Amino acid sequence: MKFFIIVSFVMANTMAADRPLYIFQNPSFDTQQECNQYVAVMHQRIYTQASASYNFKHTPEAIFCLPTDKVKEIFKYNYEEDSKQNI
Repeated sequence: MKFFIIVSFVMANTMAADRPLYIFQNPSFDTQQECNQYVAVMHQRIYTQASASYNFKHTPEAIFCLPTDKVKEIFKYNYEEDSKQNI
């Protein structure tokens, strides 16, 4: 199982149901421990890259190391929400 880095952002509107996320495709890790060790060293660069993806409009809140199945759940949830909004 692979692990991926996910950055969550502070929600500007506390009434909003969804919070902005940034999912790193690379690097990925074979264990959660490897991911956690990488994040411990590279957290500043991770936050900067994730913030830049939103043109620095959102403040990063936390970094998570999630397994592939959880990342797929996030994509599935977001894809289903986008499909519903486009109907």
